[in-house]
Amino acid sequence: MKCGTRSLAVLGALALSAIGLVPAAWAADAGQSGAVEASQSGAAQTEGTQAQSGAAQPEEPTQPAQSSAPETSAQSGDASPGLVDTPIPDIQAVGAGDDSAMVGAAVTTLGVVTAAYPAAESGLGATLDGYTIQTPGSGGAWDEGRASSDALFVYAGKDGQVPAVGTCVRVTGTVGEFPATTAKGNPQSLTQLAETSVSNVEGCQAVTPTPVTGVPTPDQAEPYESMLLAPQGTWTITDNYQTNQYGTLALTPGESPLRSATDVVAPGQAARDYEAANAARVIALDDGTNTNLLKGAATEVAYAYLANGSPARVGYHVSFAGPVVLEPRHGSFVFQPTSMVAGHPDRSPVTITGERPSAPTVGGDTRVATFNVLNYFSDLGVDEAGCKGYPDRTGAFVTAKKCKVRGAFSREAFANQEAKIVSAINALGADVVALEEIENPVAVGVGTDRDASLARLVEALNKAAGAGTWAYVPSPKTVPAAEDVIRVAFIYKPTTVAPVGESLIDDDPAFTGLARQPLAQEFARVTAERSAPASFVVIANHFKSKGSVPEGAGEGNVDSGDGQGNANAIRVAQAQALASFAARFSDKPTLLVGDFNSYSQEDPIKALETAGWAHVSGAGEASYVYSGRSGSLDHVFANAAAKPLLAGVTSWAVNAQESIAFEYSRAGMNAHLAVEADNPYRSSDHNPEIIGLTLSGGEDPAPAPSTDPSAAPTEAPSPAPSPAPQRGLSQGTTASPRTTPTRQTRTPSNLPRTGTDADRAVGLGVLLAAAGGGLLLVARRVRRRG
Repeated sequence: MKCGTRSLAVLGALALSAIGLVPAAWAADAGQSGAVEASQSGAAQTEGTQAQSGAAQPEEPTQPAQSSAPETSAQSGDASPGLVDTPIPDIQAVGAGDDSAMVGAAVTTLGVVTAAYPAAESGLGATLDGYTIQTPGSGGAWDEGRASSDALFVYAGKDGQVPAVGTCVRVTGTVGEFPATTAKGNPQSLTQLAETSVSNVEGCQAVTPTPVTGVPTPDQAEPYESMLLAPQGTWTITDNYQTNQYGTLALTPGESPLRSATDVVAPGQAARDYEAANAARVIALDDGTNTNLLKGAATEVAYAYLANGSPARVGYHVSFAGPVVLEPRHGSFVFQPTSMVAGHPDRSPVTITGERPSAPTVGGDTRVATFNVLNYFSDLGVDEAGCKGYPDRTGAFVTAKKCKVRGAFSREAFANQEAKIVSAINALGADVVALEEIENPVAVGVGTDRDASLARLVEALNKAAGAGTWAYVPSPKTVPAAEDVIRVAFIYKPTTVAPVGESLIDDDPAFTGLARQPLAQEFARVTAERSAPASFVVIANHFKSKGSVPEGAGEGNVDSGDGQGNANAIRVAQAQALASFAARFSDKPTLLVGDFNSYSQEDPIKALETAGWAHVSGAGEASYVYSGRSGSLDHVFANAAAKPLLAGVTSWAVNAQESIAFEYSRAGMNAHLAVEADNPYRSSDHNPEIIGLTLSGGEDPAPAPSTDPSAAPTEAPSPAPSPAPQRGLSQGTTASPRTTPTRQTRTPSNLPRTGTDADRAVGLGVLLAAAGGGLLLVARRVRRRG
């Protein structure tokens, strides 16, 4: 009968124990089986897969046991003298790729628990189900020469016990990687020990967090995998898009969020280099769970870093009040809190500071703004046969899903959307607002009044601001035969400005079937201070998006990797068509405004600059945040006649920097977060631009407004007629009446003069009077003598 070395060790230990020479526990240690429980289930990870990976994590296959395990060595903190443990750095020593060289080996090791994540905590399903241990007494100052980590994740499973943080434990289990990886095309994976037994040990030295001031490089991160870190200084939120779904905040060290490459540098290699530098300066702060917070029981727990009154905006500053664990999750390293913060925001390791900005002020006497109203459709999904929607946590549809209409599905959702948009527009302080993404009912096929949704918005604005505050520019008599279901439009305050003539649409083939046609309107300032009211032209725009390549699109429209995305050649053609269209207004102050779907250094923007348009926006916060990068897709351009009138151009960071959790479309997704329909924040996904113009004052009167945007200035303006009430408006609304420009009077030229010229005239009068008096006296004396 043959006996293995493990069996002989057990028999020997039992014999020695029987005569009292060794503790009975030695026999138990010697007899531990090499068989272990399965490692972390792939299903738990898949449910909470984050967007960094873009795909569900595969289930980890069983790792083959190694034929021979590396030699072990004694480890400090050993509670049982003579027992040989495998030090954690030996387990973490890298073999193929970033995998442990001991994958498949059964080992026993010792460590202090630095992080604990019990299974099913707070009723969540995809929890981490384990704990992190670190070599007793390790940590402290950063060591660039470190070869392998002093920490290790221990997978306890759904039924395993998780020791408390600070406990020293001896753990036995099998070494593995999660997810299972291979050396070829090896992604970042987490080295773990699938626990089969654990016992407490007394007398271990405490672990000291290692201070860090930046994001560790991949070469630095691997030797610090699972170790306790203490990030220092100020960090900034650069992305919060996944905070309400996976509980993560993307952070970058320093005072500012990361910028979109082509908003700063030219497309091409400069943009690729810039983005590579960006990627090296960002890391996610996770919430201690893999749970998708938009599903199931997770919708009933509070978010980790987001709450009403604590919006965790992009640009807010973060300081670390407690340590975190550095570990790879879903293909990249993250900062993991030492316990689950989802459902327990009081456990957050960070303090977040910042303030929501109020609407900025710009100079001048007339203000123009541009505002993307986020698919404002007064026709709703609930009224469209067969239309389905995206549900809230109760199953009620909030927004329409692949229907004729876009935007809100239910009346409750539309009320939330409208309330936030109304609040934002009324806070702008603008006299004219160019709108993007407002419904075109005719193109949708649900109505015959192209202005129905526009009129509904004006009605809501006036209900909040007072009757007659706002009016809209009605559609021109001639509209394109083929239009998008969303369009651009104008609203204005009739007490300060009035439209001159009807609006004009640029129906160029560059826009047909690809984007929204530009809309031009001339406005005259309503004032009693001048004989000829000053006028200006605004052209609203909404170019083709970066998200897709239209079927049959020509060369230059597939994303080339230069930073400009899809459909770049289409947008360049649209910029050139716009420049040609706008040239007819060269004798009038003219602004190009709106969503150009291009960052500041991209080809479409350069095409407009080459055509002579001054790019005058860019002050203030970026107008858009995408994939953790801040940049401006919304712009303002001025021609030579408008530029001297500019008193200021800026943006209001009311939308893009906010978490999407506050958008009307996410109402009801979490039991602990209200949509905040009573304020303007996250009323859209784009920020508005605000322009100040100085139209009054000066010695020379401004050109009189024309009756047609394409015509030359006339000698004197005609008061703009008030439009008749619009017929067939959605839900019984009517357009607000317009106020015509007040006639202006000149100052009479024969009024008495004052000032220096008057003083000179008075002095001359005194001299003449004295001379006259002297002559009169001489004449009288002569008369008497005669």
